[in-house]
Amino acid sequence: MASIRDLKRQITSVRNQSRVFSALQTVSAVKFRKAEARVKKARPYADNVEEMMREVAAKSTSKTAMMVGRGEVRRVAIASLTSDRGLCGGFNSQVLRRTMRLREEKGRDALQVASGRKSVSFFRFRGVEIADEFTGHTDTPSYEDAREIGRKLTQLFEDEEADEVYLVFNRFESALTQRPVVKKLLPIADEGSDDWEDENNDRDRDDENRSDVPFEFVNSAEEILGKLVPRYVETMVWQALLEGSTGEHGARMAAMQSATDNANEIADTLTLQMNKARQAQITQELLEIVGGAEALASN
Repeated sequence: MASIRDLKRQITSVRNQSRVFSALQTVSAVKFRKAEARVKKARPYADNVEEMMREVAAKSTSKTAMMVGRGEVRRVAIASLTSDRGLCGGFNSQVLRRTMRLREEKGRDALQVASGRKSVSFFRFRGVEIADEFTGHTDTPSYEDAREIGRKLTQLFEDEEADEVYLVFNRFESALTQRPVVKKLLPIADEGSDDWEDENNDRDRDDENRSDVPFEFVNSAEEILGKLVPRYVETMVWQALLEGSTGEHGARMAAMQSATDNANEIADTLTLQMNKARQAQITQELLEIVGGAEALASN
């Protein structure tokens, strides 16, 4: 059994850890509220952009590869969005597991783009070649970060290094729930995302009010779509970064709350053990005093 001194040291250590966890929880809560407001403001715009591009791809007569795809899919590119830091429960692991499943489905030679230090270290440890990596932005992402990632993904498709481009990230639902989803970015005509559920899917659509007349493009369709599609990719990446940032802060806040509760529980258990040890020590001392007194009385 541990001595009283050892138990005191353990209790002090656990109490200090509890204070650290509580401070991290407070910081994450502040960041979470700001990130949640950002993602809720950005969702309607991203949803409308996506819906518009799906309609353009479905009704446009353009045969550009970004819209209708290529005849044969030889290789795909996968961009996985994780966080730069840990202490956020299973937030990163569920994205990385979904990525590995997608690599199994699409081919192990898939081009891998990693966003976030956690994904970079994960793929390096497993010997997966990384086509490009982006770090240092997941805590508070900016549109420039999304533009940089989007340009890389578009370039992989334009250079015919990849015939399809997928995005794997956590969709924020609540502080306790972040759902990993796979979104097909390119080509646009066929979304092909097996577990992407957009809010637009819940809207009632009146087909009678929609025109079946193909879009008419001023200048050439290729010229306009050549500028519009990269902007669409950047917007989808931007929304995914916001979703991931909000989910990261929510997951870390929940994880730190759980860690604080566990540390306090351990400290209470150790305190109880220390009190029992102290009581046993006092009882032993009393027995020794009584035994000594009886020995003196008998003499």
